[in-house]
Amino acid sequence: MRELKIIYRSNSHAPFWVVAEKSGVWEKNGLKVDSSPQLVRQKAVESLRKGEIDLISGNHHNLYGRRAKRQEDFVHLAQLGNLWTDNHMVVADPTIRTVKDLKGKKVAVDKLTSHAGLNAWLFLRQEGLDCDKGEVELVQSDADRWSNEDRWKGVLHGDYDATFVDTPNNLRAAGAGARVIDVRAMPMIRGVTITTTMAYVRSHEDDIRRLMRGFVEGIHFFLTWKDETMTILGEATRLAYRDSREVESIYNEWAGFLERKPYPRPEAIANVFTLAVRRDPEIEGFNPMALWNTHYVRELDDSGFIDSLYS
Repeated sequence: MRELKIIYRSNSHAPFWVVAEKSGVWEKNGLKVDSSPQLVRQKAVESLRKGEIDLISGNHHNLYGRRAKRQEDFVHLAQLGNLWTDNHMVVADPTIRTVKDLKGKKVAVDKLTSHAGLNAWLFLRQEGLDCDKGEVELVQSDADRWSNEDRWKGVLHGDYDATFVDTPNNLRAAGAGARVIDVRAMPMIRGVTITTTMAYVRSHEDDIRRLMRGFVEGIHFFLTWKDETMTILGEATRLAYRDSREVESIYNEWAGFLERKPYPRPEAIANVFTLAVRRDPEIEGFNPMALWNTHYVRELDDSGFIDSLYS
């Protein structure tokens, strides 16, 4: 067994890593994968640079600047989903019925420079509400982390007019009497993005091929073994879903965005690079495709292996 250490940058990635582990796809491909969370962006990147871990699930928008300015050899190899479906529902004051009604309102976000906060800024801008012009006020906390629950409870208490939440917090907020508005799923690089360095790829090509094969088999298991997947999700203590309704809601969300062939989509890359430029305007002329290497997904795709899973 080859051992890989992978950290995921948000607990929202955990459903895939839990299901992949329990489904047996890693062992089938001669791997032992140790996956665990690391919610601090800089710690994740430095752990990768120092060789303390092998790969990261995430770090979507902050590496473009490091690649552009320092020529650091970070690389994204595969993308599990290309839609913003985490934190894309709005818990709102009862007077708010559509996104347009957020004009002139206070919207709570985790951090203005976090992926979730930047997503909210971009989504509102695309919907015709320019936060930079004061059309919506984005409010962040001074705390290191501001949970979905803290924010939607703040809306219920009247501290803010609205906030973006994920599943199952949409169900929990609705159960507490909040208005929840579903909004469109914006194209976005998010969730499980397989990230490492080209130095690691060059020295561990066999491991990368095993990982990619297990990765697409994990997606296949998730999509085609629904009952088994929901049982795994429901029994996983680190996911802490409260009931079968929450588990089914999570499953349906994931099944709706998973890519059978885990390529990034151009519109998702364009949007995530907009977030990168927001954080670091001087990299605007950088080509974001320089950070992507889908060779190993393409290799599996061209072999017919992925199609054969679903035939």
